[in-house]
Amino acid sequence: MRQIGLRAEILVNILFITAVAMFLIGIIAFKVTEKFAVQGKIESVDTIITALEGSYLMNGDIEGGIEFLKGALNRGGWGVISGRGERVYFSTDGGRYEGGGGDPLILRAMRTGSRVTEIVGVNFPPISSYEGIKVAAPVRMPGNARGTLLIYQPLSSLEDNLVLSQRLIALWIILFLIIIALFGFYILSRRIVRPVHELIRTTEKISAGRFPESADVGRVKEINQLYSALRVMFDEIEGGKRNLRDKIRELEETNAELKLTQKELIAAEKLASLGQLSAGVAHEIGNPLSAIKGYAEVLKRAPGMGDEKRNGIVSDILREVSRVDRIIRTLLDYSRPRKSSPQIVNVNQVITETAEIVGNQGALKDITLTLDLSPDMPSIIADPGQLSQVIINLLLNARDALRGAGEIVISTACDGDAGAVITVRDNGEGIPGEIIDKIFDPFFTTKDPGHGTGLGLSVSARIVETFEGVIEVESTHGNGSLFRIIFPAARGYENAENFGN
Repeated sequence: MRQIGLRAEILVNILFITAVAMFLIGIIAFKVTEKFAVQGKIESVDTIITALEGSYLMNGDIEGGIEFLKGALNRGGWGVISGRGERVYFSTDGGRYEGGGGDPLILRAMRTGSRVTEIVGVNFPPISSYEGIKVAAPVRMPGNARGTLLIYQPLSSLEDNLVLSQRLIALWIILFLIIIALFGFYILSRRIVRPVHELIRTTEKISAGRFPESADVGRVKEINQLYSALRVMFDEIEGGKRNLRDKIRELEETNAELKLTQKELIAAEKLASLGQLSAGVAHEIGNPLSAIKGYAEVLKRAPGMGDEKRNGIVSDILREVSRVDRIIRTLLDYSRPRKSSPQIVNVNQVITETAEIVGNQGALKDITLTLDLSPDMPSIIADPGQLSQVIINLLLNARDALRGAGEIVISTACDGDAGAVITVRDNGEGIPGEIIDKIFDPFFTTKDPGHGTGLGLSVSARIVETFEGVIEVESTHGNGSLFRIIFPAARGYENAENFGN
């Protein structure tokens, strides 16, 4: 939308308002002038009638009166003199008036006994056009006889004068418009436009972060109030900025303190976790170390032991050493995970092979393991060994929750939005609601010391997250537990190009 300057806007409005005002004033002045002019013509006709009556009609000199009227009336004037049973018609151009004595104006004058005036022409304000004036009046004739006189006085000269007056008024209106526009523009520019421009410069300086020391905004009350309001606003903004800087500094100090406190809490949590781990690890490692010590004493006390028995004891020692090694490696897998080897993985195949391994080792004695694998499972990007480790951890946790006989179901499904879904469900005791949010925390366990370090689920969660998956749990105490793992399909994996597949 095109914009115009304040000066142009003021000039246009001044001209418009002044033009309307001058136009109305001109109309009023013209109508007043017109009224006085017509009234003057009527009075002149009245004077003519009075002179005619006193000087001619009362003396019976009708012909002299007619000549007097011809000289007194404007060209085109005419009239009728009625009295003593005769009517005399006359006109200034010598022609014969064809009207009769029954003119309504004559009848009104005879009936009322006073002069009657009628203006001939158009008069619809503000438009008017006058042709002439008709005046009918009763007159005295010789011997106090009564008669009537009708005179028509043309107003052509008046019309010319009125047109001239209109032109003069129009010229005066234009002249006044120019004078008012120039003076108004000059005065308003000094009193309004210049202070407004000063206010604009003030706002520009405020946006730059400073307020002018002084500004000439004139003496207009409202503009000075606006300038004062800008100063108050600037002071409030600056005060708010100072308060904001103080608050930011306080927040930075508080944030630094929080970071320090956080580090202290992490250190304290590590110490607490180390204390929890020490008890579990000591118990787990203590048992095989005790067995190794006992086997070593047997070997020491029986130097003549047969090879078969010695080999059996050595095998037992190696088994316990492997147990210690497994415990230590589990801890290392959590604190310092091994480098993974991501590749495209068939989920159903990994689950089947893992179930065979666990079953062959007898870890699920008296427990029914059911596989419900979907044939439409998509491939995922993962390390098959680490995925197998996750499945094993979930199976062993489910076995411990069953505390004997029970059922574990591993199922897979294809989720059109999420990708591959693996579900491990048992019908054991379930997980109490008050601890379900803690089961993935490192070193958290509900098992007795020596039966778990609390690292299995934590390590499993870390492995799943490594491959952009999520692990969820649903459980109600007494109704079993369900662990759900959701992996993105291989085609949707964000970093698949990094694996060379």
